[in-house]
Amino acid sequence: MAKQAALIQRFDGGLNNKDSKKDLPEGFLAEAKNIDVSSVGRIKAPGKFEADTFIAADGDADATINLSPSGFTPGKGLFSFKTDEIISSSNPGDSTGEYVGYTRGSGEVFIGNATETMAEKFDINSNDPSTVIPVYYYANGGLRVADATLRTSSTSSTTTFIPVERADSVWTGGAVTKQYYAATSLLSAPDMGDIASLSSGTVDPNVSGTKYHDLGDPGSDDIIVAVEAVAPQSAEASGLWAEGKYVIGISYVYIDGQESKISKFSSTVDVSDGNIILTSASIADQGMDKFIQGFRVYARNFNDIDDEFRLVLDVDLEQGSRTSLGDEFDVLVQETDYFHTSDPKEGTAATNQYYAYVLQNASSLTYGGINGYDLEEHALSFQDNGQYTYQTAVVANQRAFVGNVFYPDSEGKARKLGDRIQYTPVRKYDTFPQSYSIDVGTNDGDEIIKLVEFQDRLFVFKKNKLFIIDISSASDSGWKLIGEFENRGLSNSGAVIKTDMGLIWANEYGLFGFFDTVAKLSNGIDDIVWSTNINADKAQIGFIPKRNQILILGDASIDGGSDIKGYIYDMATQSIVNVTENSVLVDDKTTNFITYNQELCIMDETGELRRFNTTPAAHTVDIQTKEYDFGAPSVDKKINSIYITYKDANNVSLTYGVDGAALTSTAISGAVSGNNTLSNSSTRNTEKFTFNSSTVCKSIQLKLSSSGSTEADIEIEDITIVYRPRGLR
Repeated sequence: MAKQAALIQRFDGGLNNKDSKKDLPEGFLAEAKNIDVSSVGRIKAPGKFEADTFIAADGDADATINLSPSGFTPGKGLFSFKTDEIISSSNPGDSTGEYVGYTRGSGEVFIGNATETMAEKFDINSNDPSTVIPVYYYANGGLRVADATLRTSSTSSTTTFIPVERADSVWTGGAVTKQYYAATSLLSAPDMGDIASLSSGTVDPNVSGTKYHDLGDPGSDDIIVAVEAVAPQSAEASGLWAEGKYVIGISYVYIDGQESKISKFSSTVDVSDGNIILTSASIADQGMDKFIQGFRVYARNFNDIDDEFRLVLDVDLEQGSRTSLGDEFDVLVQETDYFHTSDPKEGTAATNQYYAYVLQNASSLTYGGINGYDLEEHALSFQDNGQYTYQTAVVANQRAFVGNVFYPDSEGKARKLGDRIQYTPVRKYDTFPQSYSIDVGTNDGDEIIKLVEFQDRLFVFKKNKLFIIDISSASDSGWKLIGEFENRGLSNSGAVIKTDMGLIWANEYGLFGFFDTVAKLSNGIDDIVWSTNINADKAQIGFIPKRNQILILGDASIDGGSDIKGYIYDMATQSIVNVTENSVLVDDKTTNFITYNQELCIMDETGELRRFNTTPAAHTVDIQTKEYDFGAPSVDKKINSIYITYKDANNVSLTYGVDGAALTSTAISGAVSGNNTLSNSSTRNTEKFTFNSSTVCKSIQLKLSSSGSTEADIEIEDITIVYRPRGLR
């Protein structure tokens, strides 16, 4: 019979080691190690990790951070975020782009970018530094960092690092700078003494006479507040307050309008029928926490069990004071060392007449109505108790969500709640009322590992199961569970990544993605081989934006050696290839992956930040084709020759095996090289290999492998097998 030629020119299916080598579809390879098959009709070399040069770290170009005291939990530690403020500078309004944050095992948080040194900015404040596991989320210009490690006897609160625009000592004038500050006790309630007394000259503003009022310098107390019930001095000013004993309370208002709980004053105010309420406050010129925007004063009728705390006074440290949230602010009056409130309707600074506010009736604005939750909440934030913490966090639809929490249960007892998700009101990213919660998969013997947002959905990854919640509704009452998927969970938080196209994650069962639905992406990888290469508890996934590829690191805790393994998944071709430590991956213990400035980055245990350079690099390769029987598995064929079109294939040799034998046969010679090794041609070349002796077989499989690194520009374009079928008898 005449000679025939089988052309192999598709490799973009990538690796398939699950199915029979004889039955692989066209385009698939039985082995694909350290190669890139994303270009149809061409095998190329992938990139590799290299020391980064665009992070300033202690002035070192190689971005090595001093890790003394060293250590991090493998697969943890890195985060990237964008801000419009220069973190290390006081210059307001300067756009700086993207930053890298890193938290080492001792709890110190380092931040830097291309122009700012990677330097320590704050500390998570743990008394057990060897086990710090940072959890990050970023919202409205602020970076939040918590320690996920459950503690029972040490401080482990969330730290917020956020730009604040307020002068150091003067709130209503002078130079104002916007700088980043860190706070570890956000949303704490005021620690106040007793109610102050109004000066004797304070009277009803509807009556002429001396109306001067000033509480004086609060000194070290920061704030003093007066609330007093008096009989009106004119009939038209008669009060409408319900008679009774009134409890007076005060709260702090923090950044983003987040309000603390109410602290009650030690004394009460007795209100008689027809009384009016007078109120005023003085504020120290300096010394208050920069995260405090102001405070609110409330009153509640103790004799009415159904009454709530109602607004008496609202003070913003920059804008002024008012008695209703719908009113314009009245400017605070500046004295030598303090400020005080004043109702300007009658008094003026020119006549040295300032007034306490006059409230003829109780406000309709209650603490619960203002904030959207009840004052009786057991907790409002993860700062209420230094032991409160969470395992994962994400920002979605102008809320922060945290999962697997150590937080008060319905009875107010601090407990580890593995099924619990706490979330914030809209645009209040540090406020987690106890009632703002969802329990997912209650009492299923599992716990939440990771929360991810994608397309108005909240993906709740437990170890064994994936839950998908629709959170598109502006009201949490409209949220609903829309999917549950067995065996699609996660064992660690670093094994999932969000891309523009969808979610990708890895577990012990394979690689999965969510685009329109959940799909397995590693169908061509043998399950046993996958579980051998991928340690689900320590695997990490990163996104390579410039290549639209996913890099899977099998185990972030392995410290070098041949045990480091991984894969690259190409989202365009939906193909997978093997990668190894000596070329593509980092040969060291590593943190999690981040994407920074459109680059995939990771840090090793030496403190060296590395980025994945997508430029092809030199690697050791192993390419094995399917087993070709040319459509006639029972017919003998004589193999005459093999043609390979390639370039820059230094150190690459061709071996083969017939009829399922090992791929070690070398009884072939190249017309150019004189042996089974491809010549190192920098231009496209087609090399012919002929067999030294007659080779008759039913099937043949080819292997292209290198004894050392190939050239970075290696390309394999096509392979042609020339054969002659033997006659049938």
